[in-house]
Amino acid sequence: MDVEYVTLCDVAADGTSTPFLRRFTHAADGTLSATADLALDGVTAYTPAGTVTVCDASSDTTTPPVTTQTASSHRQVLDSAQSFDVFATAAGTVESVTVTVIATGTEGPSVTTASGTSHLYGGESVTWSALPDVAAGSDELTGPLSVETTAGDIVAVSWTERP
Repeated sequence: MDVEYVTLCDVAADGTSTPFLRRFTHAADGTLSATADLALDGVTAYTPAGTVTVCDASSDTTTPPVTTQTASSHRQVLDSAQSFDVFATAAGTVESVTVTVIATGTEGPSVTTASGTSHLYGGESVTWSALPDVAAGSDELTGPLSVETTAGDIVAVSWTERP
């Protein structure tokens, strides 16, 4: 599944322009599976009332400018009893983390976040990612996020980060 956001403007008959987000969700095969219109907070549903257009960047002062950032991807395979902390290893701002259990030993691996510790099962894959918070200007994950493996476990931890 892939999710993308586009900032569009809802232009009323009197010319008033209200920016909003349109979320496009694509299935694994690339086909569009859903769309949703949201307020700039990325959470609240929004219903356009006027003509939907691409925002005029010169007159739109409510939407932060889009910046291009270089992200790098990393992968660590855990194949023995050990502990791995993504945030202690990352050199930049963590944007997403995926933990995939390839094989389990007798006890099996676990993952610890701010929400607590969870046991993981063979074949399970769990992902955390930061959705852009336009209002706050933030799009990063915060820790902790660590993986504990036991003898016989094989776990791949993949993450993206930017400088």
